[in-house]
Amino acid sequence: MSTLSEKMAQRRISGVRNSDDARRVARRQLPRAIFDYVDGGAEDEVTLGWNTQAFRDLAFEPRGGTWIADPILRTKVLGLDLSMPVLTAPCGGMRLVHPDGDIGIAAAASKAGIAHVATSASGFSLEEIAQTPGPQWFQAYRFSNQEAMKTLIHRAKAAGFEGLVATIDTSVAGNREKDFRNGFSYNMSINLANVVKMAPKMASRPGWVYRFMRDGMPFQLPNTADLTVDGKPMELTEMTRVGKDSHSPSWEDITWMRANWDGPLIVKGILNVADAERAKRIGVDGIIVSNHGGRQLDGAPATINVLPKIAEAVGDDVVVMLDSGIRRGSDVVKALSLGAKAVLIGRQPAWGLAIAGEYGVSHTLEILRTEMIRTMRLLGCPSVDHLDPTWVAERPLGRIVATRQ
Repeated sequence: MSTLSEKMAQRRISGVRNSDDARRVARRQLPRAIFDYVDGGAEDEVTLGWNTQAFRDLAFEPRGGTWIADPILRTKVLGLDLSMPVLTAPCGGMRLVHPDGDIGIAAAASKAGIAHVATSASGFSLEEIAQTPGPQWFQAYRFSNQEAMKTLIHRAKAAGFEGLVATIDTSVAGNREKDFRNGFSYNMSINLANVVKMAPKMASRPGWVYRFMRDGMPFQLPNTADLTVDGKPMELTEMTRVGKDSHSPSWEDITWMRANWDGPLIVKGILNVADAERAKRIGVDGIIVSNHGGRQLDGAPATINVLPKIAEAVGDDVVVMLDSGIRRGSDVVKALSLGAKAVLIGRQPAWGLAIAGEYGVSHTLEILRTEMIRTMRLLGCPSVDHLDPTWVAERPLGRIVATRQ
């Protein structure tokens, strides 16, 4: 990054003090199609809204008369030594957000002392991402068939990823209507017809266009290149094509993973006790309570609402994590209080990435850390290890009537 670019990035990020700020500034940087791809949910976005509202419907129960000078955020999760109980989530298409893409997110996570979960649907190869310093897990889709999935997992093991995450909630792609309206997919062909079609929508964001063109217009997904007959990356439609071999990993696939992966195995997309208990019987090490950020089944429950009963069902035998709906450090604290050992965040790093690449991701992570520290001090809680359900309560939902004094 040039000195001029650094100054511009610092100026853009300087006014970002929370997740909403980051979203607002990122919106000014990204073409509408790319912004809506990151920001949007499925269909009527009911679950997307529930995810954040459910956190707001929880109240804290602070302990007064207590001064916590330096609350402890550090924790261990399945062999990871984390400076705070946060991981950056697997998100496809991040190289379209900014050329730093997944590598920028992974690098920022490493500098923050946390871990990154790399996605199969990255704009960089998994080997390139693995070269970033710091611990990382790899998230597996099934793509077009079972053998393709197995090939990626063997590559991930050879590349040195420490954990394997199986996402089970993508049997078909969610109906993200904003993407269809915008004519967007993150594997669009670069041809004259599409250039003419998309040009008016992109022209209002010349900075993004400049960065995208300098980066070589990377619409392809390189992790699929060796899974095809001609050696070319799969089209998005090939990855998500409905058929007997095309769906997210099945429980049989996860059983195979358990037998062939000697590191931590985590299942992502758990929303009920039955699935959590099945994962436990297979012998997985961790589960992620997730509704894919509201991007798959609209009407799926908010993750924080189902977290307590899932955590209770698996007990200490399986490490429970959560994603979907985290917007502030206080949300992280609420999730930990109700049974999560750590959370995964996707949109905040993406907004930071859009604003200022790796530097912007680092900024959003430090905002989250600062918010967590402040929340722990105000609660009177000395360590994340002390958090349990006694620190939160359901907020009364009755109407509050203001009175004039």
